[in-house]
Amino acid sequence: MRIYYGWFIVAITVVTFALVIGASMQSYGLFVLPVSEAFGLTRAEMNTGAILLNLGMAVVSPFLGRMIDRFPARPIMMISGLVFGGSLAILGLSTSPLLSAVVIALPLGAAVVGCGTLTSPALVSRWFTVHRGRALAISTIGISIGPVVVTPLVGAMIEAMGWRQTLVVLGVASGLLIAGMAVLVRNLPGPGDKEPGAAHASTMQTEGEGPAGAVLTIGQLLRQPKFWTIAIGCALVFAILTTDIVSLVPLAQGEGFSTTQAASLMSAYGICAVIGALIFAWVGDRFDQVIIFAAMAAIIGTANAGLLVVHGYVPILACAGLIGLTGGMTSPGFMALIAEYFGTASFGIAIGTASFMSTFVSAIAVRFGGEVFDRTGGYDLMLLSFFFIGLVAAALLLATRFVARPREASLS
Repeated sequence: MRIYYGWFIVAITVVTFALVIGASMQSYGLFVLPVSEAFGLTRAEMNTGAILLNLGMAVVSPFLGRMIDRFPARPIMMISGLVFGGSLAILGLSTSPLLSAVVIALPLGAAVVGCGTLTSPALVSRWFTVHRGRALAISTIGISIGPVVVTPLVGAMIEAMGWRQTLVVLGVASGLLIAGMAVLVRNLPGPGDKEPGAAHASTMQTEGEGPAGAVLTIGQLLRQPKFWTIAIGCALVFAILTTDIVSLVPLAQGEGFSTTQAASLMSAYGICAVIGALIFAWVGDRFDQVIIFAAMAAIIGTANAGLLVVHGYVPILACAGLIGLTGGMTSPGFMALIAEYFGTASFGIAIGTASFMSTFVSAIAVRFGGEVFDRTGGYDLMLLSFFFIGLVAAALLLATRFVARPREASLS
């Protein structure tokens, strides 16, 4: 029996997400203490690195999204993979905080988008229609694998060889591997590629036409109320998740946990995120995705409230797991919402523009978390704020049901 090539694209996406997200965003917290000691930086100043990464991703997302809609994905992924690896290596060799800041904001931010957060899900969306929710959920398991495999590995490498050598080794290995996998990527299904369960391969995007109609411009996109309810609601959820990922390790270390114990929180996050992605693979194509995402927003807010009141390793581990469970459902839910409401033909520009908003809001949230710690000596105000922000995000997402239906033919 011939295996549908789209599942091979999903497998590449799993590995790419694990490397790109795991080696950068999800491992960032492990570098907070050693790098701040090496350069004499405060916690808020260290969080600025994560902010710069998010801002860099935000700036390039709309442009790369448009490129992904117009050009083959293979060269974009290859170049981005090499830039990603080179950026990590330069960060390991740099002795200048200014140079490090520039590298994080520009080449590293662009590379994360180019070989991970935009290109990979765009490919999966093109190869699947009937089972898109399932395929996207499985592909984003790579994001969940990062904290389980990559983050503990990075922690062990830092303890064994130091943070500088760790970044150089990560850069060389991940850059070559991503570029090598990109060679195997195929941009669109061919005449003989038929998704199991789909009547005709022609339902896939070809020559700029998608199931939702013609390719949208940014202006047409921004005039649609459904874009704003989805983009802002998702942006608030991603802001909470991003700040939690950056803050969980130092929060645990502030409770007196060792580096290994703190890193294990990210492992719990990752394991539960895998479970969350698998849950979405089952429910994503069966239930209203707006309702699912709104529920996740409320749950992640509640989990942050839990971190506010619990103490001790096991309760904090449980809250990290709950955040991971919802986090594993968030990425495929976001991608499925974009594909469902704007179509695969405009997937790149829609997700790129929405990602601009989410990464910008995440940058503000990360800075807020650092400032809260520096000014109060803890994260209580941040966690309380995130509880209410989660509820606001849920309300915004539910509002989408009243302003639009999926796959509207009108471009408004």
